[in-house]
Amino acid sequence: MKIWILNDYNYKKYLFFKDIAEKFSRESGIVVEIEIKNRENLWSSFFDFFEKPDQRLADIIEIPHQWTSLVTKLGLSLPMDVVVDDITNKIYPFLKKTMSYENSNKYFSIPLYFEIISLFYKRDMLSKIVDQKDMEHLKWNDFLCICDKLRKRYKNRDYYPLDNTNIAGYINSDEVLISVMNRTNGYFSDDYAGVNLHKDEVFSSIADFMELANKKYLPLFEENFFDINFIKRNLSSMAFSFRRDLMDINDMEVTRFPDIMRQNELGRSFNLMCFSGAKDMDDIKKFMSWFYTPENLSELAKAINVFSPFVSDSEKYLSKKEYSFYSELFDKLSMIPNAVVYPSFEIMLNDVLMDTANQIVNNSYDPDVLKDRLIEVKGFTEYLIYSY
Repeated sequence: MKIWILNDYNYKKYLFFKDIAEKFSRESGIVVEIEIKNRENLWSSFFDFFEKPDQRLADIIEIPHQWTSLVTKLGLSLPMDVVVDDITNKIYPFLKKTMSYENSNKYFSIPLYFEIISLFYKRDMLSKIVDQKDMEHLKWNDFLCICDKLRKRYKNRDYYPLDNTNIAGYINSDEVLISVMNRTNGYFSDDYAGVNLHKDEVFSSIADFMELANKKYLPLFEENFFDINFIKRNLSSMAFSFRRDLMDINDMEVTRFPDIMRQNELGRSFNLMCFSGAKDMDDIKKFMSWFYTPENLSELAKAINVFSPFVSDSEKYLSKKEYSFYSELFDKLSMIPNAVVYPSFEIMLNDVLMDTANQIVNNSYDPDVLKDRLIEVKGFTEYLIYSY
């Protein structure tokens, strides 16, 4: 049996699955092969399969949750009730939308873990310019003032008020979406029949986030903070992050992403799907029954600083401080859209955002060019919507 796992900056994820495969193989006698895939080659593998069906997909595959509807539309994913018992009454309700084919009640993937974007900051570095209480419900304009004050206070050439936790070094569609949610519901119309990138409130929100880099508040294409520890060395004071890694640093606090009039928080999950062409269904069922337990997923959540999908588990791996903060966010969580066109849309948008990041680095950034590129993404995406 083969399992494809998405690559990760945290090596503990690989160790976790290596250990899981070895334990299951010892107990069951079923050999489990773990292979690491990045998003790009996983995406290619899905579409290559239609041209070369002999190059079969893995039996169990980790995917970003927003791919669920697409892989189902392509006929690649098995209904999960064929593989596992119903777990929907044990997981967080907001995760159900990540499991289904668009708005259906049929589930084609199950969550492995989920993440929530938040603002982390070093209490001591910010205490000199802002009151701690003011950080609890931080507004976007106040956040920009803090960035400006930090930039002026810490004059080290390598200092940035915000660290960039995106391991690719640029700014992507997941990060920008929370900024868009400050003024509207998201990139798409409510019925997902159209894309709203042409609207002022959406473009302004995207431009707001890009300005963080343009004003040198946020580094682009620098060595990743996990490698050179910008925050640990006080070369940054804050960071947006979907994961809880930064809470391991002394003097670190966490608060909501700065808002304008946002009602919800943004989450994303990573799910497991089962390949519809898998041959050894009995082996897959045995593995999923053995693996998909609160104990195993809590262990994974603790290892890589994410959240287990099981409601009953959070107090087992979260500190009291973390639980107090995040438990309030769980009730307000909106997940990245799980629509058939969304994976293609985010690839196109990420290309635009990466090109824009390069323009900022090369001092050639032009908001009008960004707007034109976004209109192109809107056009291509709406063509796909109508095609489907």
